[in-house]
Amino acid sequence: MKALLRYFAQRHLLVNLMTVTILMLGAISLTSIKRDQFPTVDIGEVIVTTRYPGASPEDVELNVTNKLESEIQNVAGIDIMTSYSLENISVINITLDTEGADIDEIKRDIRDAVGRVTNLPVEVTDAPAIFEIKTENFEIIRVGMGGDIPYGELAALARQFEDKLKNIKGVSGVFKAGYLAREIKIEVSGEAMEKYQIPLHEIMGAIQARNIRATGGSFESYTSDKSIVTLAQFRRPEEVGDVIVRSTFEGPRILIKDLATIRDGFEPEKTRFRMNGKSVIGFTITKQASADVIRLVESIKDLVEAERANLPPGVELDYSADESRFVRSMLDIMATNGLIGLVLVISVLFIFLDLRTAFWVAMGIPLTLMAVFTLSPFLNAYIDMLTLLGLIIVLGLVVDDAIVIAENISTRRELGDSPVDAAVNGTYEVLRPVFATVITTSLAFGPFFFMTGIMGKFMWVFPLIIILALAVSFFEALTILPAHITGGRRNKINPEKTGQRTWFLPIRSRFEAMMMVVLRFRYLVIAIFVSLLVGAFSYADRHMQFILFPGDIADQFSVVVELQTGTSLRATEDEVRRIENLLSALPAEELDSYWSVIGSQTGGGGPPFSPGESENWALMSVTLTPYNNRQRSASQIVDALRARTDALFGPQVVRYFVDAGGPPIGSPITLRIVGNDDVQRRALTDSVVAFLASMEGITEINRDDKLGKEQVSIIPDHVRLSQLGLTVADIARNVRIAYDGEVITKVRYGDEDVGFRILMEASTRHRPDYLGNLKIPNRQGRLISLKEVADFEIGPGPSSFYHYAGDRAVRVTADLEKDSPYTPLAATQAVVNQFNLVQDWPGMRFVVGGEAQETAESMVALGIAMAMSAVGIYLVLVLLFNSMTQPILVMFAIPFGLIGIIAAFSLHNEPLGFLAMMGVIGMMGVVVNDSLILVNHINTHRVGTKD
Repeated sequence: MKALLRYFAQRHLLVNLMTVTILMLGAISLTSIKRDQFPTVDIGEVIVTTRYPGASPEDVELNVTNKLESEIQNVAGIDIMTSYSLENISVINITLDTEGADIDEIKRDIRDAVGRVTNLPVEVTDAPAIFEIKTENFEIIRVGMGGDIPYGELAALARQFEDKLKNIKGVSGVFKAGYLAREIKIEVSGEAMEKYQIPLHEIMGAIQARNIRATGGSFESYTSDKSIVTLAQFRRPEEVGDVIVRSTFEGPRILIKDLATIRDGFEPEKTRFRMNGKSVIGFTITKQASADVIRLVESIKDLVEAERANLPPGVELDYSADESRFVRSMLDIMATNGLIGLVLVISVLFIFLDLRTAFWVAMGIPLTLMAVFTLSPFLNAYIDMLTLLGLIIVLGLVVDDAIVIAENISTRRELGDSPVDAAVNGTYEVLRPVFATVITTSLAFGPFFFMTGIMGKFMWVFPLIIILALAVSFFEALTILPAHITGGRRNKINPEKTGQRTWFLPIRSRFEAMMMVVLRFRYLVIAIFVSLLVGAFSYADRHMQFILFPGDIADQFSVVVELQTGTSLRATEDEVRRIENLLSALPAEELDSYWSVIGSQTGGGGPPFSPGESENWALMSVTLTPYNNRQRSASQIVDALRARTDALFGPQVVRYFVDAGGPPIGSPITLRIVGNDDVQRRALTDSVVAFLASMEGITEINRDDKLGKEQVSIIPDHVRLSQLGLTVADIARNVRIAYDGEVITKVRYGDEDVGFRILMEASTRHRPDYLGNLKIPNRQGRLISLKEVADFEIGPGPSSFYHYAGDRAVRVTADLEKDSPYTPLAATQAVVNQFNLVQDWPGMRFVVGGEAQETAESMVALGIAMAMSAVGIYLVLVLLFNSMTQPILVMFAIPFGLIGIIAAFSLHNEPLGFLAMMGVIGMMGVVVNDSLILVNHINTHRVGTKD
């Protein structure tokens, strides 16, 4: 080993070339390395969405969700399956069991299972959509286009802008919100139907048979080859009015325009989108896995600026929810910390060593960073929030080894060694303990490679970067640093410089005197520190909380609005405007931007609070300025807004959720009440909600089994149906077409496919008494009024049906106030302990989810990781010291180091979180490093001494 050390110590030119090469490669890598908010992770979730137009939640559950679930649940490798059956839509969420399984194979099996379900209702015209949740599917920015021009012109501009967005390199998807596709409505008159005795299905058949484009083959001649095309498509939308429905030689021809009014308009409006207080067509943009989020967002903003100059007067473009800001912020923090660390290290080392040594020890920081940026892409690790966090933590560790080596080289020089001998001997003497520090620190973080759950999927890159940085810094400290410290120095020591640190002698003398006192009263000192340790742990147990991701430095929060059932889309938008006025009144140094979606809580492509669509729903997402630039935290801003909206709407109408950052883990409190007994399940849910409401600091309580809007239940008279030649299916199909309509054909005009929707005219649909007079054709072609074969009941219906593992369930969610005495895990556990399900609620069960579940799993994973780290560190120290007892003494430093951490967090009134625990584990590496070097130094000096 000495030969290798001497090789580098004697070759200053080689070492200088290595230094310049590392810095250049790092600089080049920084210009091209991918930057992102999170590492590329397959979350292991699949969402199956099926549209069933005009169907009630119960119809969706029975005819779609149950059929799909029964087939999907046979797929091996599924961990959890939940579903929502709502009006018009079925949403099945599948969480995969990814431990030791082939995720791609499970996903293929799920797709095959969905494909095997062939008995869905005929109204389900589109195949179930299967969406995989991956980090590259997370939105990176939202752009809104709006203006005071006719909607058709705005929609045309939006389609052109969408094409330009899709053509930007790195964009993987663009999802529109608040956009209405062009649609031709054929509104049939009830009076005309009755007059001509023509049912809806005959009108539909006539249109479908007329609008055809088909190829009838080809014919050849000696000079040419021509295709034969049967062309009967509508060249203009109004041509549908000339379609012949009935015609005879004797009688008149009956055309569509005799039976219906043709309107060239847009599809039914189900949601509206707003950005920064204005109605817009919104574009949610996602990136490809290989794209750099900062460069891609800059390209999108450049396109927005370029388009602004070309838009017609009155049309505006704006953007919101720029996710690249968080990556920029982390990069700024790392650059600032690195610069401060560099200056402080040079300053402190210059006090104890000479300037040359201080400078080259500190240069270990940029050299390590540049080497990591160069090597990490080869390990599929790039710049993201977790790698940057790892680098910020490791910045304080990379110079530890260099300090030990540099100080020992300086000591050898003072003892008279030549520069090369001092470099070799000084490095070799501390090689074993320095190598042990690298191994012990790596062992402290290594077990995080084996974390499970959603956190484990994200955390693998964190220990990878730390271990890579430690390995690089160790290599630099052994090969580059010694040559730089001794390079160009004279072989003989300058006697005048031997006293250059004499100022430290009085400090050392006082320290020696103090240590003599401490050693004389060592048992008393140990007792004092043990008392401090017990007191600190006792305080932490009673007063400190563990919250997975505290929200104090959050930059985003969401506002969920749920007005009274039956509220129209327009009325909901008016109420959202009132909340927007409160948001726009926030100071400019606090508010960055916001967007709102009315009629849904899914955000136009983002993760849903509640899937589906309802006119009385709204979701608002607010982006704040960076935490450093404002006086109030996100929680304080939300508390102030909550007080004002509670006074306007009530606490159950408007709910707030602070996005604390980190992987998607759900609400702080999520409890599922599972059981197929509807009455018992609702009663238990009532009790759970009441108990949560009685707990201090619990807010934003919500349940997903609320009653939906009023519905008219059609109760068929099966005897009369049989007598008149009708079926229940005839009733369902005709009612659905009459009120919701059905797209019966499509024609491509320009750059869009335009649907032709048939339904009853608006004046007829809006008449309360018309349902009973709706004409339904029987097998003989006679039109029968619906009231002749059915009765009607009016009452509130369910808004949705929620399933957990195929069983009906209710999901209860809640949030915590900042000063709540509960953590998510403690609050959830209190609810679970309150109810004896076996005795009082047979057949019911609780399933914990959300942040409480992730907290429990993460605490277990952290405990296992720390235990594995401790065992590994102990074994390494046993090999280093050749002793079973000395490693225990070294590791005693770990719990005593926690005294300072507990004190710091309590003084700042901050809870412990997952990221704080990462710092604690980093602290384990530091204190063990210092302790083992101290013990190794003592052992070295004890050799050959009597005392």
